[in-house]
Amino acid sequence: MSQLEALLHVQIPVKSLKEAISWYCDHLGFSLQAQFDKSAFLALSAGPTLMLWETADESSATFTVDSQPMPVCLYTTADIHSLHDQLQAQKVTITHYQNDGFGWVLKFFDPSGNMLGVIQKNV
Repeated sequence: MSQLEALLHVQIPVKSLKEAISWYCDHLGFSLQAQFDKSAFLALSAGPTLMLWETADESSATFTVDSQPMPVCLYTTADIHSLHDQLQAQKVTITHYQNDGFGWVLKFFDPSGNMLGVIQKNV
């Protein structure tokens, strides 16, 4: 029997909690579930909750593989091309946008330097 049951939430650092809440809700479709002094819970219609932590530390939820930045959080979408166009219009830094065989993959940075990834599987 597994000791763990489910992934409850993912936590990432942000430079400004107020700005991050607005960015994630306005650009990616999250909804604010709860807000505290230095943190907030955001949710989509499915999946674990995203917890934002305001910090002045130089920190981000991104790691590297062979010196290439990689996203900690990966999401799914049914319309990756519209999302790409919307993010591009907002001057979001996009590092990857292509069909990787199994599906389209989009990688980009939020305003706090956290890399996020989105996948639209090929049917």
